[in-house]
Amino acid sequence: MVSLAGTGALYQALATIIDRQHFPPVGQMVNVGGYKLHLDCTGTGSPTVILEAGLADTTLVWSKVQPAVSTFTRVCSYDRAGDGGSEVGQTPRTGKQIVTELHTLLAKAHIAGPYILVGHSLGGLYVRLYASTYPQQVVGMVLVDPSYENQPLPAAQDIQDHYFDRWLALFGIPRLVLQLNLEHSSTLNEYAPAVLPALKAYQAQPQFFRTYADELAAFGETAHEVRTSAQSLGSLPLVVLFHALPTPPGVSWQAALAQLSSRSKLVIASQSGHYIQLEQPNLVIAAIQQVFREIAPV
Repeated sequence: MVSLAGTGALYQALATIIDRQHFPPVGQMVNVGGYKLHLDCTGTGSPTVILEAGLADTTLVWSKVQPAVSTFTRVCSYDRAGDGGSEVGQTPRTGKQIVTELHTLLAKAHIAGPYILVGHSLGGLYVRLYASTYPQQVVGMVLVDPSYENQPLPAAQDIQDHYFDRWLALFGIPRLVLQLNLEHSSTLNEYAPAVLPALKAYQAQPQFFRTYADELAAFGETAHEVRTSAQSLGSLPLVVLFHALPTPPGVSWQAALAQLSSRSKLVIASQSGHYIQLEQPNLVIAAIQQVFREIAPV
């Protein structure tokens, strides 16, 4: 057992070194106060579109969206602390902490507003909290199959499982599963083949599982922060997209989010599961373009 563990740890360590050589973060690394976040900005123009990924996702989740958006304005995706190419950050990973980091990241990188915020899944809560914290910077929003502050809390066992997986990752077990294609994930199949090797490299790291668990553990506090400070968006241009497969979320959930703004539009992605930006990226691109056209030029 000791020999196997040592072999696994060596395999993980050597493979990590190789991964860093083969898959360096595209864009720049920005110090936000003792640790660096990965930021990738493309295109030119204003307002700038900021892409906020969902739980444990990276800039790669926007690989079918960002190139198209960059043809009509500047667009920036980034990895939250502990995800993708970013270094591990402060805990707890509450929405308030993440909003502070994003604000610092944009300031340090000299990415001036105004912004159109695009949030997928848990990222939907983060962008809403950002808009309520810095309302003068935000001129539009797109929510892509967003989480809702009143949804059930994550199961404690699920959180513990991901903390345990972090230890398995130290010995290369998740890496082996990914490299042998033993992880039967429909989401992985939706990524373009060109980005899959980098995605698997990120998901094989211990920090991937730690960050996943940290954000899940902080969900209750994040939801509370949103409930108390991020309700109405007033007349902010808003498009909300929801999946339809295998079953759509409750109508009341859709209605509550679509009513966040007096200038909102609800779109149902009839051919998508949770990852609309991968399965029907044109819907997300069109939503961003619609919000952009309502407020540009700024």
